[in-house]
Amino acid sequence: MGDAHMQLDEKKIGETIRRLRIKKRLPLEDVAARANISPISVRSLELGRGSTLSTMLKVLRAIDETGFILDWSEKSIEVSPMQALRNSRKLAAEPKRAPRRQAEK
Repeated sequence: MGDAHMQLDEKKIGETIRRLRIKKRLPLEDVAARANISPISVRSLELGRGSTLSTMLKVLRAIDETGFILDWSEKSIEVSPMQALRNSRKLAAEPKRAPRRQAEK
């Protein structure tokens, strides 16, 4: 998955979380206080500017919308997390360059 696609997903997730917060009439500062994070972190999440999974979960708990992550994950996960981990380990284990030829005698 390319960077542009991931940024699009982050933006969509952030917009959805912002809509959920506004629908509940919760000020950003109150959500930040409930989540024990800074208002800047909440704003970055809502704008899709990069955030951590931990921040997203804290915000979702603060707005009482933890079901959102389950709904979203069922629709958008194409590869299981375990498969992604296995794939990343395979890539890390592959040699970075061609093996050296042995000198002929």
